[in-house]
Amino acid sequence: MNVITGIKKEVINGAFVNQVIFIEKRLLFLVFIFVLSFLPAPAYSIAGASKAVADGSFIQAELCGSWTDARWQDEFSAMKEAGMHYLIIGAVAESSPDPGKSTKTLYPSNLPNTEMAKGLNGRDMVDICLRNAESAGIKVFIGIGMNEKWWEAPGIDSTWLYNQMEFDNKVCDEVWALYKKKYPSAFYGWYWVYEVANVNLSPIQQNVLIHAMNIQLDHLISTNEKLPFMWCPFMNSEFGTPEAYKLMWKNVFAGIHTTAGDIFAPQDCVGAGGLKLSEVADWFAALREAVETKPGMKFWSDVETFDHHDWTSATIDRFVAQMKIEQPYVEDYITFAYCHYDSPYNTDPGYHATYIDYIKNGSLETSSPTEPSQFNAVLQTNGNVALSWNASTDNIGVCGYYIYRNEIMICKKQVPRSDGVRRNSIPLTEFIDTGLTSNTIYKYQVQAYDFANNVSSLTTPITITTSKVRTIIHKIR
Repeated sequence: MNVITGIKKEVINGAFVNQVIFIEKRLLFLVFIFVLSFLPAPAYSIAGASKAVADGSFIQAELCGSWTDARWQDEFSAMKEAGMHYLIIGAVAESSPDPGKSTKTLYPSNLPNTEMAKGLNGRDMVDICLRNAESAGIKVFIGIGMNEKWWEAPGIDSTWLYNQMEFDNKVCDEVWALYKKKYPSAFYGWYWVYEVANVNLSPIQQNVLIHAMNIQLDHLISTNEKLPFMWCPFMNSEFGTPEAYKLMWKNVFAGIHTTAGDIFAPQDCVGAGGLKLSEVADWFAALREAVETKPGMKFWSDVETFDHHDWTSATIDRFVAQMKIEQPYVEDYITFAYCHYDSPYNTDPGYHATYIDYIKNGSLETSSPTEPSQFNAVLQTNGNVALSWNASTDNIGVCGYYIYRNEIMICKKQVPRSDGVRRNSIPLTEFIDTGLTSNTIYKYQVQAYDFANNVSSLTTPITITTSKVRTIIHKIR
């Protein structure tokens, strides 16, 4: 999963395009969410999740590597309040494409050429996590191993991948011996960290993938270390079709040695930009057909709760919309990643409070924030326009502000995460518009939004005319 502010998620993205959203489009989105609740369920509704409610979250060492027992208990309390039962931790052993560099582990390993990740300061993160999960009643999937060589083209390459699987099997043996008897309930499953994309895999590469997964699966079965085995592929509509991805996975499913209860949990790719909301149903319907060919396999969704445009948290309305679209096809949901993007201990508690309100009431709250007051726009001497306003209020809290120039949204100022960089030192109630054309009229407005994306009224527009650029010609005499 993209390294941004300590959160890692590899995705195939198109070029970044600035959001250009008219006010009317925001209203259309809200209408779209409303209509979803009245649409007839597709044919696969018999397999659907009973509720559009998330059941777990990924977490990565960059966030939790230094946590104390008390901090783990806080996080698990928030997850349990949100009805979650599962935690998935990232790879406990990360290998480098450079064989001369050591493999970094999240636990004390005796395997050759390994050392504990420096950010842990010698702390056994796996033990601390499992110890607290055992007492909190949380079930943990252990991410096995990862080699960054996977992301090199072609990543699915037998010249290194088979050997990596053999090494990862040793990681499984070591982690099993250290923790399974110690934390029998919390140590619940394995997470296969390698993310398979919907790029056109040749039949040879598909067979390599099948064999690589079987090296791991056969080992776990033969050593009696087999637990629920989860993996989370991803897709991008620019690089293929739902039908092609379905056929690829049908072929892979026919060859891999999974057992009943193993979990196919594709990322829904809405946060990363691989799929639009309007595309999600087609892709999940197709993948559901593939899963139906593998008896005993579970189909979950890995719901992305972030926005790749600026790596902020998605508002809860989009999070819920994703789950409702996927509900007819999947049996359960995990997230990437509630702990990082929605936890009251890692970001503004308004996300968590709004989501809990949705769980309790079965619908999103609809109270809008107040309109920002004392809106002001000033033309600076350098040609920029400085905007400022007084903070809005809301029944739960204000998530941020949409800023419009000439009725087009040019910026979203949103509350930051605690583990996030890209924090702007300028307060949420200030914005400087740069790169303007001289001698041009610009109209500005601001609108507050809350964590369910309910919006306030727009401020009364302020019109600014930029200064005319004076050109001075110096003659050489």
